[in-house]
Amino acid sequence: MTEPAQLEAGRRPAPPGWFLNPHLQIGLGAVLVTVSELMLKKGASATADTTAVAGWLGIAALASWWTWAGILCYVLSFLSWLHVLRYVPLSIAFPLINAVHVLVPLGALLFLHEPVSLKRWMGISLILIGIVAIMRPAATVEAKL
Repeated sequence: MTEPAQLEAGRRPAPPGWFLNPHLQIGLGAVLVTVSELMLKKGASATADTTAVAGWLGIAALASWWTWAGILCYVLSFLSWLHVLRYVPLSIAFPLINAVHVLVPLGALLFLHEPVSLKRWMGISLILIGIVAIMRPAATVEAKL
C-alpha cells in the first residue's frame, strides 16, 4: 500500500530505515538540543562584552563558532523533530523529548562545570519518573495505532 493510501486508510506509513526510526530520532533530537544548548552557552560566554552594545544585546555571540555550531545543532534537531511528528502522536513524542530537561543540567555539570543544586536534582528525578511513567502506556497506545 502506498503512503497516501495508508494515510487515507488511517494508518501511518512505516519509517524508512533504522536511522530514521522515530524513537531513535526522539533520542537523537534530545541529544542535539542538549549539545546546542551547551555550545550556545560556550559561544555566549566566549564573547561576553558587557560594555559594547553588541554584547549587551547578545549579538556579539554570533562572532563565535560555538554559537554557529549550536545553531546548526538546533536546525538538525528541528528536522529530526519534524520527522518524529510524521510517525508519533504529539501527545506521546512531546513528553519523551523532555529528556532534554535531564540532559542539559547533566551536560552543564560535566562539560561546563556548572553546579547543580539538590533541588534541581530532585526536579530532574521527578522528570525521569514522569518519562518512565509515560513510556509504557505510550508504547501500548502507539501499538494500537
